[in-house]
Amino acid sequence: MSNARKYFGTDGIRGTANIPPMTAEMALKVGRAAGNLFQNGNGRHTILIGKDTRRSCYMLENALTAGLCSVGINVLLTGPLPTPGVSYIMRSLRCDGAIMISASHNHYADNGIKLFGRDGYKIPDEAEDEIERLIKTGEVDKLRPTGNDIGVARRIDDAVGRYIEFVKASFPKGMRLDGLRIVVDCSNGATYKAGPNTLRELGAEVIAI
Repeated sequence: MSNARKYFGTDGIRGTANIPPMTAEMALKVGRAAGNLFQNGNGRHTILIGKDTRRSCYMLENALTAGLCSVGINVLLTGPLPTPGVSYIMRSLRCDGAIMISASHNHYADNGIKLFGRDGYKIPDEAEDEIERLIKTGEVDKLRPTGNDIGVARRIDDAVGRYIEFVKASFPKGMRLDGLRIVVDCSNGATYKAGPNTLRELGAEVIAI
């Protein structure tokens, strides 16, 4: 790991949203640099973006999308989805990488940007170092595709449903939760929809907070 790191910590980039480095301007640069990193050959590349329920996710999602599209990357947007769901959907749709906008258990005013490679796992430190280098040197600003070479973005309407089916498949076959009454407190987190609905579809009576 580089000792000169300025942005990336042990789990992506984190900080108070709208204060450097967790700003829309930085997210735009990260999108451009990550897009450059994920281009590994000819053809159009696609990056998936997921997020949690923080208000600042809207700001960062749009900035990351603009940055990726500006270097020719197509973007798929899942909306609020837990991090394992983003990893699963990314692999299911054969994307070239994914970005999760979340500060996990940190304060609501915070946010973070985590990048995943094609295998669904966090990108290595060397890749994060390269993104930092592209941002610091301004090298990424030289990439300016035009016309049809600019990327496009679209939302995946069934991302939560896809993830629910994946989670249910891990439950023992033939077993159901009929007769159980389960209280679920997702703490306003990214599983607020997938968690209760998964349990309901397995037969439980769910009281969601």
